[in-house]
Amino acid sequence: MQPPFRGAAHGVFLNMHEHNVHEHIERNGARVMRNGSRAVKKLLFLGIGSALVFTMGGVGPAQADNGPHMSSIQAAGTVGVVIANAGASKCASCHRAHTAQAEYLLKQAQPQLCYTCHQAGAGATTDVVNGQRAGTTQALRGGGFKTAAIGSGKATKDMGPADLVTGRIATLNQTIPALTLPAATTSRHQIDGTTAGTAWGNGANGSGLGKSITLECGSCHDPHGNGNYRILRPMPNDSQWVVKAAVPAVGTTPAVPAVMSPATNVVVPDATAYGYTTANYWLAGDTNVPTNVGATGGTALSGTAKATDPAGDGYIQNVASWCTTCHTRYLAGSGSYKTASGDATFMYRHRSNANYKAGAANCITCHVSHGSNAAMTVTPAGDNVGLLPGNTAAPAGDSHLLRVDNRGTCVMCHNV
Repeated sequence: MQPPFRGAAHGVFLNMHEHNVHEHIERNGARVMRNGSRAVKKLLFLGIGSALVFTMGGVGPAQADNGPHMSSIQAAGTVGVVIANAGASKCASCHRAHTAQAEYLLKQAQPQLCYTCHQAGAGATTDVVNGQRAGTTQALRGGGFKTAAIGSGKATKDMGPADLVTGRIATLNQTIPALTLPAATTSRHQIDGTTAGTAWGNGANGSGLGKSITLECGSCHDPHGNGNYRILRPMPNDSQWVVKAAVPAVGTTPAVPAVMSPATNVVVPDATAYGYTTANYWLAGDTNVPTNVGATGGTALSGTAKATDPAGDGYIQNVASWCTTCHTRYLAGSGSYKTASGDATFMYRHRSNANYKAGAANCITCHVSHGSNAAMTVTPAGDNVGLLPGNTAAPAGDSHLLRVDNRGTCVMCHNV
């Protein structure tokens, strides 16, 4: 699984990083699914609804997710459904009718339930614990929750010829190799289902640093299948923000109506086959994802793109919109570095919506989704500026899910 969750600015989900990873792996979650219970509850309704959309509407290619994630939902009006085939062994893979140990009849709490398959030797090809394709040295592009195979200290780039007019020297051929032996993660999304953390930048302008939410695997992925890339939910649970006006007097209309997140129900087309990497972790796209038919650089979901941006594949084109269903104020178009947003904290922002190629300025160009092993060891002398929104100090070594050591992600593109 490779859902990209972080925005392109520093400090997303700091409080959701678990630096003692072994504690995370061993935790079983006494409070089984705080928001995650809603994850499964929504799965039963929204997930089925999403499956209907993809089943009946014909959106995207055939669903590529296998095993228990392959949806068996039937279209309205279908007759003679063979129950043994429709049910197969899927239900019992995760649910128990009488001996369940977690809410919604789950046999185990998340993430341990997911790790039943998604770790080394457990059956699934995606070992999200260790950040590798199971049984190989191929790396998952989203990293891993315990270890990741990102060659973050071995990143390189080439320099092109100087522009005779501007003097600019182009940066070329950026490469981050994959590690044969993964290294321990230094930051990750917190998905234990019990620990609350700040979704940095979630909310309307001026609404603070972000909303406190609790994540688990099912917050971002639909385990019943839905036809989206890596079974990503079109709208992650609890991602939308609502601006609520003060309670009005009886018979009056509130001065400020409720407002929902602008990016909703993001469709990331499914791949015909899934790509992994051994050569270059910098290229975060997936060539197996089809191009969105009729889409152009100026009309992608990912904010206001440059008119000159060509159309990208359906993954790189929409993934920034997907990330920013949670990190709403991190989505920024071209020129946002000099155009004020009106938010006191998230005032000027790096572009994060480039949608035409892997390696362009997109959320996942700089960040991975599950966990990063990048090392943060260098602090400039006298630097006491906080690296998180609101100048909050980051824990020592926190890599912010970045791909390169010591904020070298910036130097991958900029020649400074």
